[in-house]
Amino acid sequence: MIKTNLKPRDYSIHEVVRIVNPKQYLLYIKNGVYPIDMYTSIDGDTNNIILAVVFLKEETTDVYKKWCNHELT
Repeated sequence: MIKTNLKPRDYSIHEVVRIVNPKQYLLYIKNGVYPIDMYTSIDGDTNNIILAVVFLKEETTDVYKKWCNHELT
């Protein structure tokens, strides 16, 4: 049996971050922080379809700091 990494629960807008940068969300996942949700959206500037990946804020603290410092690999 394979355990899913998407968390099957509802969430409030205040406890999550929405990331649309593919490099950023892929590095979060590579570093063991998995999304709680994902959905398609429309980029307001280009009208292109994008993937929005939603993470719990409390789980992204360390990877976000590394991302900001260009240390996330």
